[in-house]
Amino acid sequence: MTPPRAAVIAGASAAGLAAADGLRDGGWTGTITVLGEERRPPYDRTMLSKGLLVRPAAQPLSLRTPEQLAERGIDLQVGHAARGLDIDRRLVVTGDGAVLPYDALILATGSRPRTMTTVDGHPLPGLGTVEDLELLRDLVDAARTVTLIGTGFISLEIAAALRARHVPVTVLGADTLPLAGCLGDQVARWLWDQHRTHGVDGHLGRKVISVGGGPGDFLVHLEDGSVHHGDVVLAGIGVVPCDEWLTGSGVRRRGGVLCDAAGRTGVPDVWAAGDLARTDGESPGQTLGFGHWTNAVEQGRNVGLNVARGEANAYHGPRTFWTEQYGHTIRSIGTREPGDLDETVEGDVASGEFVVLHHGRDGTWHGVTACRRDRALRGYRRLLLARAPLADAHALARQQLSSRTS
Repeated sequence: MTPPRAAVIAGASAAGLAAADGLRDGGWTGTITVLGEERRPPYDRTMLSKGLLVRPAAQPLSLRTPEQLAERGIDLQVGHAARGLDIDRRLVVTGDGAVLPYDALILATGSRPRTMTTVDGHPLPGLGTVEDLELLRDLVDAARTVTLIGTGFISLEIAAALRARHVPVTVLGADTLPLAGCLGDQVARWLWDQHRTHGVDGHLGRKVISVGGGPGDFLVHLEDGSVHHGDVVLAGIGVVPCDEWLTGSGVRRRGGVLCDAAGRTGVPDVWAAGDLARTDGESPGQTLGFGHWTNAVEQGRNVGLNVARGEANAYHGPRTFWTEQYGHTIRSIGTREPGDLDETVEGDVASGEFVVLHHGRDGTWHGVTACRRDRALRGYRRLLLARAPLADAHALARQQLSSRTS
């Protein structure tokens, strides 16, 4: 009897589990093994820097129950990280020395927080796992002040969560206006004003050069020569791909695993999904990813379907992300390109209820950002998927304004 075909998914991420579902939904009748580095079942990481930090004893939700995995015939192996790949013999090697043969392999090991160390070589804590969350809770409970290095989403979400616990917070970073590149100046300024109103102290426009000292008296040196003192210092300076285990494997990497829009890596029967996957951009050397949760899930599922069906359907979903700060949930679909105009077509940014379109001066429409207009976003998403012109977005805005006033 011919043994069943074996699919191995390296990474128990949201994308990896979505790929497993895609395999089954696409008709894969063989085995599916999902390897997870952490010793706990996979969980929703998006809330680590949001509500979970505010509620001291709360734990993240599991992405799948044991019953759901069993029903679909998915073998989840926690505490078994992929550590090596032999593409010639089609073998994945785990950290404990186990060797898994595969007929199809999906790489979905995701990313981890970029680390920063003190001048003495001690890493500053970040936030990427439940263990990081528990450590951060302990540090914050004992701290008089917390300093955050970085002005990205994770850093600002942590700042908002800490202020909800009345912890004094200082944010340091080179950006003069956090998140302006992806939200536009008007929305970014409104959001930063929320931080200032809630008591966050910001030292912006100055790059952090080094961190000295230690717990209780860290010394953060800025490029203008000033020194900031803090009890606890956290690094929120982005993420790096978990792809070092693929060194020497023959899988091409550049800021992650390179693949096409269908998820194919160029190595036979090896695919990439989620945060780890990168496609070539329009500019030389540029790569584009699927790092945000919705895109990772959608693209991961698409990869699973492709593998199961022997197809190569491209994933072209618009980039989707959201952030929750001070009771405001901001959602963005599509992109904001450098030089884009930011046009408010519904509501008013100052009120915290709005829809803003991002488009070029030539009328090329790239994306939309909204707050407290979730229902309206569905229509704009459909237009972005259909590559509809800016005029259609304007027409939708007029239609929704009319329905609100009628």
